[in-house]
This record gives sequence, C-alpha cells and structure tokens, in this order.
Amino acid sequence: MSALGPLPENPSRRSWRQALTEPASLLSALKWGAITGVGYYIVSLLVIFVELALLQGSGNPATNLAFAVPECVGIFALGFALYGAGYQAGSERVHVAPGVLAALIMALISALLSRLYTPGLGGPAPKQAPVSIGVMIVSLVLDLAFVIGFGYMGGFYGVKNKLKATAAKGE
Repeated sequence: MSALGPLPENPSRRSWRQALTEPASLLSALKWGAITGVGYYIVSLLVIFVELALLQGSGNPATNLAFAVPECVGIFALGFALYGAGYQAGSERVHVAPGVLAALIMALISALLSRLYTPGLGGPAPKQAPVSIGVMIVSLVLDLAFVIGFGYMGGFYGVKNKLKATAAKGE
C-alpha cells in the first residue's frame, strides 16, 4: 500500500470521537432518531389497532397463525426504522457514528412514547413473578446489540452510497 501513496482525504475516515463531537453530527442523529422514532411509534399504533380488531370475537393467535401477522409486521417495522435512522444520519454526515447514535435515539424515543400510551393495556397489570437481575441484564445486552447492529448497518450503507454518489458526480 505504501507504494501507491496515501489514501485521499475522506470525511468518513475521521475517528468516532471526532464524528460524535461535531455539533452537526449530534443534530443529525437527534433529528433522524426523533423522526424515525415517532414514525415507528405511529406505525406500531396502527399495527396494534389492526391486531386488536382481529382479536375481537373468537380470534385466537394460538390456533390461527394469521393473527400473528401483525407481530411480524411490527418486528420488521422496528428493524426497518432502526436501519432507516442509521442510514439517513450516516448518509448526511458521511460517518457511521451518527447512524448508530440515531438508532439509539430512535429506540429511546419510541420506547418512551410507548410507555406514555399503548392501546389495549388498560387496567391494572397482571401479577407476575419478579424477574432476576441476570435476565434483565441479558435482555438489555440483546436489545442494545440489536439496536447498535441495525444502526451500524444502516449508517455503513448510508456512508457507502453517499461516497458512491459523490464519486459518480466527480466531486
């Protein structure tokens, strides 16, 4: 590689620390995280309303798999929203770090909104056995891995497509 000379200066080659200390990167991550977080919350409300409408009457998800379709749509919508938040922020700032941060913000905002209001959960919560601290730690680690993974993947492809587009333009 040294015989070819140094690589050209590329904004995607800055460190994560440098990329996350730029105010524009933080603003981009906050903007795309909030937009996709609210969008995902609205889509999840629609999915819940469809599910509640399907389950009225004799619908039982255990006997008819057609009633599981809204849950599948919800899981795909979550993955798409995390990827989209990462893609938009990564493409805008030409670095993966804002994409990961945008996905984390998106997950946080949608979780806060769903805590405020989720239809169909009226009344007191059923009595459940206490959850051990180990189960809570494992679920937190898996949630963070899912969010960071999708945010990184979205940010990576956002940067990649942005660099390809600028190279095609000749800038």
